[in-house]
Amino acid sequence: MKNHKVEKGCILAVILFVLLCIGGSFPVNAKETGRGRVLFISSYSYAWETIPQQIEGIKKSLGDDVTIDYKFMDTKNVDTAENVHLFYKSLSYYLSQVPAYDVVIVGDDAAYNFVLVYRKIFGNTPIVFEGVNNVSKALAMDYNPNVTGIIENQTYGNTIALAKKIYPEAAHIVAIVDNTVTGLSARKEFYSYKDEFPDLEFSDINASEFSQKDLIKSVESFDESTILLYILCSNDKDGNVYASAESVQMLSSRAHIPMFSGISIGMGKGLLGGEIVSHEEMGEIAGEMALKILNGEPCENMDVITDSPMTYCFDETVMKRFGISRSMLPDDAKIINHEETFMEQYGKVIRITSVIGGIMVLFIIWLVRDNMHKRKVNDTISSLNKKLNFMARYDALTSLLNRRVFMEDLQYRIREKEPFGLIMFDMDNFKRVNDVYGHNEGDAVLKEMAARAGALVDDVFEVYRLAGDEFVAIVQSGQKEVIDSYAMKILDTFKIPYRIAGGEQYLASSIGIAVYPKDGKNSTEVIAAADHAMYKVKKNGKNSRAFYDADMEEQS
Repeated sequence: MKNHKVEKGCILAVILFVLLCIGGSFPVNAKETGRGRVLFISSYSYAWETIPQQIEGIKKSLGDDVTIDYKFMDTKNVDTAENVHLFYKSLSYYLSQVPAYDVVIVGDDAAYNFVLVYRKIFGNTPIVFEGVNNVSKALAMDYNPNVTGIIENQTYGNTIALAKKIYPEAAHIVAIVDNTVTGLSARKEFYSYKDEFPDLEFSDINASEFSQKDLIKSVESFDESTILLYILCSNDKDGNVYASAESVQMLSSRAHIPMFSGISIGMGKGLLGGEIVSHEEMGEIAGEMALKILNGEPCENMDVITDSPMTYCFDETVMKRFGISRSMLPDDAKIINHEETFMEQYGKVIRITSVIGGIMVLFIIWLVRDNMHKRKVNDTISSLNKKLNFMARYDALTSLLNRRVFMEDLQYRIREKEPFGLIMFDMDNFKRVNDVYGHNEGDAVLKEMAARAGALVDDVFEVYRLAGDEFVAIVQSGQKEVIDSYAMKILDTFKIPYRIAGGEQYLASSIGIAVYPKDGKNSTEVIAAADHAMYKVKKNGKNSRAFYDADMEEQS
């Protein structure tokens, strides 16, 4: 019996050894093991139309097991040297506080220029760029063993040729551009086709040098003797900053001719279309390059890709407005806002039912109704789940994060032993608002107060509602100056009067501040410290802020 057990043990050991050997022979990559940290730096904000598309493509290639963090320069709204410098300082500090990244992906020209100027803060981390319009600058870095990527080569030739085919009598072509980095690069690309179309007179409208009124007036002046090509309009001479949808809708609604386009920005908002760059595919290619680097392939082995993924895309709504038929467009063109004809939707069903007969018709109707019922049920369940998830995390009145989420975030930061500031604040004499004007007016004041505080939320600052008029905020920094700056911002929100019962009244706030771990080792102690500090402010006249010190408890 004993020998039998020994024999079984030996067999199991041999099997285990063989499995380990087999397992060790397979290649290991980042997606399988969860290795790899990637930082994506965007030239713009997440609200800019192409950015979610780029991010979706990057995530599709890297998968869920690779950590991806995001930083946004927001140069469409603030295109100044000071903004770039502040971004540099913020990013430098951030990189000094987090584990090193294995790959940095940069999107569009401003972010690409940034990493070239401030390359030292990334050390030897490989850089993968995408969406860069400045071809010469992108190719100039092909020699660098730590830089590669894909160029956004906006080729307008096919779009211009198609526009000329639709409007053969046109003698002029006008491009709408602006003075942004992307706009200037695209303008240069536009004029490069001048020799290819000698029968067209090339000119442009630089939106950055036009007032909004003159910009609209210029667009309104064109007739079918002109081809209008929309490239970019993110700002004007008046200082207006436009999202893509805003500028496209503003101009296309006033134009008497269709606006062709060579980029995906604004599609579906009034542009006719053309041969455009697929930003999602471009992000996917950049993500594939990053994944290869994570899996050990040297960056220097990957050449810069100069051919952008292109596709023809047109808006059927605009086609109908200007009488452009499908036969005028390339066969492989993608049509958006397409309204399917009856035969397109039901032709196959009609052919089948004509053969099978009335029984199949009844069967199809039953299937359709059953499917609609299931979809309705699924939509109802999905809607309820969303509402329940929201109610679990957010305050019903103010839509701020609630007390439960605050305690979770607070305890998490304490477990991670990360220094932070805790700001506790309420509205001075709020009870009087409820007593004099009623709870409806009081709730309206609380909503406005929450909206103002919520507008301060960023990567460092988060605000929560505890109960009544009591709010609390976590500042992800142990530096007193940083914490105090946010406390001052909260006080500044009270400099704007509140509308109460049809009139305006100035209100005030008392703010208490505690710093972890100096003022407390656990959540109870830190909250108590901030509360003592707020009590001290109220005792000394309200409408101010105070940091906690030990003497406060004795006075209390």
